[in-house]
Amino acid sequence: MLISAPSTRAPRAAAVLASCLLLSPVAAAAETAAALPAGVEAMIRQAAADGDAATLDKTISLALAAFPDQTEPITALGDSLRQQRQTQALAAKKANGRRILSGWTGSGELGASLSTGNSDDKAVAVGLALTKETVDWRHRVIAAADYQRSEGRTNKQRYSAAYEPNYFINEALYAAGQFGWERDMFAGYRHRFTETVGLGYVLVDDGTIKLEVEGGPGARHTLYATTDTDPAFTEHEFVFRAAGAFSYRFSDDASFSQTAKTLIGAENRTLEATSALTTRINALFSAKISFTVRNESDPPDDRKATDTVSRATLVYSF
Repeated sequence: MLISAPSTRAPRAAAVLASCLLLSPVAAAAETAAALPAGVEAMIRQAAADGDAATLDKTISLALAAFPDQTEPITALGDSLRQQRQTQALAAKKANGRRILSGWTGSGELGASLSTGNSDDKAVAVGLALTKETVDWRHRVIAAADYQRSEGRTNKQRYSAAYEPNYFINEALYAAGQFGWERDMFAGYRHRFTETVGLGYVLVDDGTIKLEVEGGPGARHTLYATTDTDPAFTEHEFVFRAAGAFSYRFSDDASFSQTAKTLIGAENRTLEATSALTTRINALFSAKISFTVRNESDPPDDRKATDTVSRATLVYSF
């Protein structure tokens, strides 16, 4: 009876195949490194890891300008990294949609002043902005408070809050909702509630410039405060809301923003616009200066039509 020796061909073939599989990513990486100048690939990958889409695009543009003969490998690497970012962003949005309390980003801001001696003045400005994005939805929550007291008398006391749900029909067009509350005794009203629906459109969003507009019908309910000539009363009216938001990034550390909105009703028209310049101090904190103007076409008899607010605040991002 003959007993044949075990064949060594199968193990050897398996070992060779395993070695090829293990070394294939290394070979691909080596091929990319050989195709690109030393340090260029690392620079582009670092920009993708640390920055946003605009930072990555800028880094790729610089690499293409510096090495025009390497256009093909640089472009291929950039396309691959952009696809990775889009895949990761989509996965994050899907995860946010499954959890109500997670996935929120935003900022809080605080400004304050105190004067004593010949004048006794106190002022506080507080703001909060939250945003959550899922695959189809964008949720925004905005709140602000302004308080000022001078020589023992309160001369500014304004509070506001709003919730803005947006459902994206495609990448640019969305259904817009806005539910807001305001209280400003010095503007003449105790409470003001606004509910509007409509459509919005993202005109530009390239990482440096962002511009979107929205508009639609709604209703507003205002409880006016008692004045020297009129008792308190409530006004209900249908309104049309139009709004726009613009932002421009000068650099990774500085940006300008402009928002404007108007509510047009049969009895009153309200206009509000805010310009702001923000400079980043570090990864968490920024300095912000802003100017806001508000105008009411039909204020109470003893109130002025236009209010302005200038702020300097410290912003914490999270």
